[in-house]
Amino acid sequence: MLAIGGITWGIVHLTRANTVAASADKAGTGVTPAAAEEELTTRVSPLKPVVVRTPNGYEAACYDQHGHITFWRRTASGWREIAQSVYPKDVGDGPASYDEHGVSVQGATPSGATDAVFIVNGPFTGDGSGNAVTYGNGPTGWGLLLPSKTGQLVSSGTGSSDINPGIYLSERFTQGMVETDENTGVFSNAFGAGFPLRRYWYWDKDRLVEKRDNIVTATAASAPAGTVPALPSSVPPDGTYGGLLVDVAVADGHLRPGTDPEIKLTVKSASVSPACAAKGQCSPSGGAGMKTVTAPADASTVYPVTADGRDSAVTGPLWPLSGLADSLWGEGSSADSSSPYADPGYYKDRGNSPWYIPEALHASAFRVTQGEALELTFRHGVLTCVQQLAPTG
Repeated sequence: MLAIGGITWGIVHLTRANTVAASADKAGTGVTPAAAEEELTTRVSPLKPVVVRTPNGYEAACYDQHGHITFWRRTASGWREIAQSVYPKDVGDGPASYDEHGVSVQGATPSGATDAVFIVNGPFTGDGSGNAVTYGNGPTGWGLLLPSKTGQLVSSGTGSSDINPGIYLSERFTQGMVETDENTGVFSNAFGAGFPLRRYWYWDKDRLVEKRDNIVTATAASAPAGTVPALPSSVPPDGTYGGLLVDVAVADGHLRPGTDPEIKLTVKSASVSPACAAKGQCSPSGGAGMKTVTAPADASTVYPVTADGRDSAVTGPLWPLSGLADSLWGEGSSADSSSPYADPGYYKDRGNSPWYIPEALHASAFRVTQGEALELTFRHGVLTCVQQLAPTG
């Protein structure tokens, strides 16, 4: 051992075990994560600690079920409280998962960060649209992470408040990043939870910067050519088949934040073509019954629209069709209808919806009707593309 400046240094051989031990000594931890948590628990009880390893030691969030949260850091000299904050009130009053003990905290150190980030999960809004807030360190110290004027998530240096609640539909740690889900407001809170605006954030210096999102940008779609055979009753071979739309539903009616639901299409098998679709005269195949097919919510879809007063089409994901059907057919009507959910204006601001239709496409109206003709494309037994043939004019 060698003593320099009052600090004792060990001579380390570059084996894996010694390298890990040297890293722990450099970080000033000197203890295992379990021991660090036990040590802190005795300091903060009755608060519950969540301990996270960082490049410089350990950090922790300690919380109760009544809106209080504190942040701690452990170095060679032990644990030290570095900040106090508050999280939103738990408003749940129903099922056991939403009772007064329904708040939990998870923590991680994002890739490239020197400090931990902590996500507080709980029922923070009465309608189920807000279930998570996030805390981290930044230019103004520890606090709630809020969007800045330039679009990054930066610590406010304070806690959640009525003015700046910082609440998301859900949040989680994903591949070294922080994922946030926002309820866009395009659909009802209960329905829209399954189709959030999802953003992925990476750590850069002292804040979170958006890396990517799940926004699908529409493009102009070409009209289909030719006639396709009726959808078979068995699992179809790879190819494109025809059917008449009967119903659309979300496969999982109990949507949970962070999950990706599937969409169920109920169709009548039919041989369809652009010609019969334009006249509204596509007929079911002889003896064809109902068939339900399931597809991912982001399956490629072509929507008929009105653009510059003419029939046109744009691309998109499958999930908006379930919302259109939910609003248009919910009253038991099969007639053409108009609905706020069918107005493309809801989708023309990028960042307000997972589906974005550029103004340049001039899409101005949708029309979804029971019985309209569809082309359904399958690959390896999975429905990958849905094309609606019905005109909008």
